[in-house]
Amino acid sequence: MKPRSLLLALTLALLSLACGAPGGGRRFATLSEHAPRAREFDVLAYRIELELLPETRSIQACCRVRLRALEQALDTVRLDLVGLEVQDARDERGRVLSFTRSAGELTLELAAPLAAQAETELAIRYGGRPERGLWFAGQRADGSGPTLVFSHGQTQGSRGWFPCFDEPDERATAELTLTMPAAWSSVAPGERSDVVEQNGRRTETWRCDFPHPSYLTSLVAGEFTRAEARAGEVPLLFLAEPRFADWIAPTFAESADILDFLAEYSGVAYPYPKYSQAAVDNFPWGGMENLSATTLTPLLLGDVELRRDQAPFYLLAHEAAHQWFGDFLTCADWSHLWLNEGFATYCTLLYLEHSRGVDDFRAEVRETQEAYLNQDVGGARRPTVWSRWKEPDDVFDTRAYQGAAARLHLLRFVLGDEGFQAGVRLYVSENRGRGVVTADLQRAFERATSRDLVLFFEQWLARPGFPEFALDWNWDADARAVELNVEQVQEPEDGTPAVFALPVEIELGTRAGSRFVRVELDERRERFEFPCAEEPRFVRFDAHGWIPKRVDEDKPLEEWLAIAEACEDVNARRESALVLGRAASGARADDPERERLRAALVARLEQDDSAWVRADAAAALGLARGDEARAALERAALEDGEARVRSAALYALRAFGPDERLALVAEEAFGAGFSYQTMAAAAALLCCAAPARGFDFVRAGLELDSPHDVLAGRLLRHLAELSDARVPAELRRWAADPALAPTARAVAVECLGGLNRERPATGRFLVPFLDEESFHLRLATVKALANFGDEGARRALAAYYPRTRTAAERRVIEELLERSAR
Repeated sequence: MKPRSLLLALTLALLSLACGAPGGGRRFATLSEHAPRAREFDVLAYRIELELLPETRSIQACCRVRLRALEQALDTVRLDLVGLEVQDARDERGRVLSFTRSAGELTLELAAPLAAQAETELAIRYGGRPERGLWFAGQRADGSGPTLVFSHGQTQGSRGWFPCFDEPDERATAELTLTMPAAWSSVAPGERSDVVEQNGRRTETWRCDFPHPSYLTSLVAGEFTRAEARAGEVPLLFLAEPRFADWIAPTFAESADILDFLAEYSGVAYPYPKYSQAAVDNFPWGGMENLSATTLTPLLLGDVELRRDQAPFYLLAHEAAHQWFGDFLTCADWSHLWLNEGFATYCTLLYLEHSRGVDDFRAEVRETQEAYLNQDVGGARRPTVWSRWKEPDDVFDTRAYQGAAARLHLLRFVLGDEGFQAGVRLYVSENRGRGVVTADLQRAFERATSRDLVLFFEQWLARPGFPEFALDWNWDADARAVELNVEQVQEPEDGTPAVFALPVEIELGTRAGSRFVRVELDERRERFEFPCAEEPRFVRFDAHGWIPKRVDEDKPLEEWLAIAEACEDVNARRESALVLGRAASGARADDPERERLRAALVARLEQDDSAWVRADAAAALGLARGDEARAALERAALEDGEARVRSAALYALRAFGPDERLALVAEEAFGAGFSYQTMAAAAALLCCAAPARGFDFVRAGLELDSPHDVLAGRLLRHLAELSDARVPAELRRWAADPALAPTARAVAVECLGGLNRERPATGRFLVPFLDEESFHLRLATVKALANFGDEGARRALAAYYPRTRTAAERRVIEELLERSAR
């Protein structure tokens, strides 16, 4: 057998093992079209009695499901339940019911047919160690544990800890009676109605009378520090592990303001009896908007240095927005996920605009648009409303979050602020407690504004892609007018509209000030003429960045200099800084134009009110170089009031090469400890300024404490960039260190996966990490081994596939094994 044939046979054998051929494990899911699941009954209520057994990481439970038959009589009831052992099932008269299990489904044979529209209640007793949806975590200082448990239902996790009809359009009330160790406390949707302590155990009952999908039913329990506050009449509850107690108050300080803003903007007061936010160990995502009971990663808890790098309100506002957009009303099926995630993402931006001002808002909108534009290309391009997936989790991507938020932002421009908010309010008020689809949103906006939005929703939600523009303009001195040529150049072969019909705002910037003109685009190629008394210093298309787009235009440097100096739009000044930096980099050293460009950039770095502009000006000065640029960067690195700017300046200073004076600046910035991001940037600068000292400097920094070892995580990335022969061993040491936070260890694993040195030894070293408890560490290991892609990595990942916990892990492994089999 030829070597290539031998490799192919090996890969096929691994695929057979992973995909569930005889003697193998689970099969790969198939990418397919998904329609909403048919229902034969309506679940009215779940009553769950659940005992937590942390010593065995298991549960014992009884779930009572009250349901009503729909149009036809029922002989059987099919519920979703994965992994746990069913011990007994009975109807409301106590009759024992026979049942079968198959492919994650529990089928109950009713003792007698249930007539159409009739109700019954079924009691299912079950137990075991959950393999999905409910996780034990946490560790005490002495290494004992677990110290807490949390659930995560989205998208199909609730079936891992209670039998349910696990679809987003099935809404029911829920009551959870939770028995746990006496030292534990809990939180769940709704309000706590009872607490009993007996025989060394604590039992709490939580009742939620607002019907909601099963994936929003949740629990968090453990050894927590609890703090309380209020948002008007709404009780606020904050939970975190005791070691984080000092950080609870500053982290959650904006919670009341966020809820107040969302209530005012949506026109609906916060609709539940309390709002809790619980930060739990080993939570694999940022947050989860369980109804009235958000679960969060503990990574947002930290000291002032961490908060300078990452303001916690972004995550808090996103999850709070879901209490309306996702909980109060919910996407009817996962193809309309954008109605949940797009609104939560855009509401976060709206709160940013409300609380921080228009510059920060516009800058973050641009970041949101760019995240979407960078991903929605090539074979990854798809419409916002999308019903093809292997697992529903697969649609939780930039199209559902940033891309959807970008479309809502554009719709706000189309309708105006008042029309947009009126549409939002009508949408929320009309759909209380309902599953919604995109047509419901369109209907609400049309009714609120008396506008026909069929074309907007068809082009921007039902079809893929975004517009790409080629632009040029000129000044007609005789006609005293600006001529603007606009061409849409996007390729329509993949379903992207050949012409996006939409309004656009044009800015004519003159010495007398700016004038804004709104025009309508509806052709592939168009020419516009605008009266203008004097030649503009600049002309800008989509002046305030409402449209997610790509633009190709060739502006002269004079125009960019004028934008940098006089344009009020923050993103225009940011873009001009980067263009001027590239131009200065390409200019000859003796070209006087280079000095003029540097001076303009220094002015932006030292005078601009926006930290976003100052940071981009700093990056541009790293390209421009020169003594004036260096001096300005050194001042910014040590004196600017924003971590974003200090970090950008420190990274930019690396362009000035090895230099002992720069090493002193790096050491001063590192010692100042302004933020962990700036400390990492200072370490990166030192590695460039004094290469011989870089490895030892970073290694010493790795010993310093920081919340969740975030500094160590940042430093490990810079360590991996060094050419020092000791790097692989050092990364392995930190990856294996149980005293290091799992998220920082995951960074070390990720960096090992990117090294080309010592791969065989590193691959063998990484395989045991697939058995770690940390979600972050396991996923990093999967990605690192997949990046290696050798025979040993393929074997390890094929064997691990049946034990994967997340869709993200499965997609990585599937791609590797399927690619290897081609």
